[in-house]
This record gives sequence, structure tokens and C-alpha cells, in this order.
Amino acid sequence: MKKFTFILAFVLTAFIGYSVTAQDVTKDELLKTLNNVSDLGLSNEKSSALNNYNDGFVNNVFDITNSNKSEEDKILSLKNLRDNSENELMDILGVDSYKKFKKSMKKQLKPLKRRAKLFKFII
Repeated sequence: MKKFTFILAFVLTAFIGYSVTAQDVTKDELLKTLNNVSDLGLSNEKSSALNNYNDGFVNNVFDITNSNKSEEDKILSLKNLRDNSENELMDILGVDSYKKFKKSMKKQLKPLKRRAKLFKFII
């Protein structure tokens, strides 16, 4: 009986601990992070173009992560999306600004990556 009680307590603790740490990231939260580029000194035109691009990018990311695909297929799709976005972002920002943007996003997305593991494949 003591063994059963111990196992039950362990399982409940593990379950509660998992549910507390398994937080989801919202579209708005990701979009706000991606659009936080004030430190890059972009022109209004580039900033507006980047915001428009990020809106579609976030929709694509969530379409992939919320799909019924296997985990491997989701990772592959996110990597393909990341590779395609690099070229588009270089066209929008230019090479130098893109490098600054990518470095900034890697830093800003760290907290989100801890909450949504698949996000490590988007930047």
C-alpha cells in the first residue's frame, strides 16, 4: 500500500509539474517579438515591409505547429520555412540589416523557445 501511495504521489507530481511548464506561445506574442526591431534603426518603409512579412510568417509557423503532421514533418516544414524566409528577409532588409535582425531575434526568441520547443527551428 505504501508503494502504491508513493507511485501515485510521484505520478501526480510529475503530471502537475509537466502541465505547469508546458505553456503555449500565442501568435500575438511571437509577432510582437518578431516586430520588435526598433534597435535596428530601420527606415519606416523597411519596418512596414518587415511587419507585413512577419504577419504571414507567424501564420505559416502556427499552421505548421498546429497541423496533424508528425513531429519530424513539422520540424522539416519549419526548417524549409526558415530557409525560404532568409532570402525574403534579405530582400526586404538588405544583408547587413538581416544579420543584425537575425542576431537580435535569436536573443529575443530564447524565452519563447523554452516554452515552445519547435520554435528553435524558425530562426
